[in-house]
Amino acid sequence: MGEAARKLTGRPAPAARPQLRLVSMTRARPIAKRRARRTEAAAAFRVFCLAMAVLAVVGMLRVTLAVQAQEAAIDANDLRRVIQTEEQVSKVLEADRSALAAPSRIESIASAALNMAQPAEVCYISLPVAEQPSAVEAKPSATNTGRGVSQVAGIISSVMDVAVGEAQVLLVGDVGIAPAK
Repeated sequence: MGEAARKLTGRPAPAARPQLRLVSMTRARPIAKRRARRTEAAAAFRVFCLAMAVLAVVGMLRVTLAVQAQEAAIDANDLRRVIQTEEQVSKVLEADRSALAAPSRIESIASAALNMAQPAEVCYISLPVAEQPSAVEAKPSATNTGRGVSQVAGIISSVMDVAVGEAQVLLVGDVGIAPAK
């Protein structure tokens, strides 16, 4: 049936000591090589990280410039559309201006709204042209003693010119004197 119980007595376990190894000089070199490889790998990793950061920055700059170029193209297209619509409006306004400035339209409005009509007769004022003294009369002669007479005629002529100018102003007004544009 069963066995008798046994008493187990535990032996104390010996104290754990770290295992020591003897390292010879020949084994020290591979450790230095491992450390050198680790530092080389760390340096290569740093260079790789730096290169990736530079590529990321360049990529972001490229995307930014591409977005700005697209925005400028969209703005240019919008401006072209605005210019085309403004040119169309300008053409319509020019056509309206030419239609509104037609003499027949102005005449019909003047006759309908202001009860104006074409005059039956147009009167013009015709003034004789002042004659210039001839070369023979202008030369003073030694025999002509009427030198005072020619001065009086000159004064009378200039007074008449002023009087004619004033009469024109009274008849026509200042508008008749202004030069035609």
